[in-house]
Amino acid sequence: MISANWLKKTELFEGLDESQLNDLLAYSTVESFPEGRIVFHQEAEATHLYILIQGAVDLSVKAQEEIGFLTSQIQKEGAIFGVPSLIEPFRYNVTAKCILPSKVLSIESHYLRKKMEEDPKMGMQMMKKLTLIYYNRLNELRKGIVNFFKVFNVRTP
Repeated sequence: MISANWLKKTELFEGLDESQLNDLLAYSTVESFPEGRIVFHQEAEATHLYILIQGAVDLSVKAQEEIGFLTSQIQKEGAIFGVPSLIEPFRYNVTAKCILPSKVLSIESHYLRKKMEEDPKMGMQMMKKLTLIYYNRLNELRKGIVNFFKVFNVRTP
């Protein structure tokens, strides 16, 4: 059972009060996925935001149908993925695949967006957190690309 106290410790929802968190939990479910299971596909309608409870999830971008272009991994308890469920055009921009048996909290994004609109202070707080999460992940990706080029002795500008 996931509690408001646990949810408050996650990277997106810290700072929200207990009643706000309990409201979110009312529109959430805990899902278990075996290793190798796809949670969602790139370009699919983004209907849920996910929070990792345990396990590990690989996020990959497909450049072509069979070529995995870039990947990152979600392994930290409380880390979110499926962020495009909160940002127009509400389509996942990666494919999420469990690389270990995983348990996640799945939150209906339609409800979450509605709550963010009804409570602008809460919405602004969450958007600030989303921006920081995306910024940090972008910087991690940039470091990975630079390291990739270093392995092959490719000069970057």
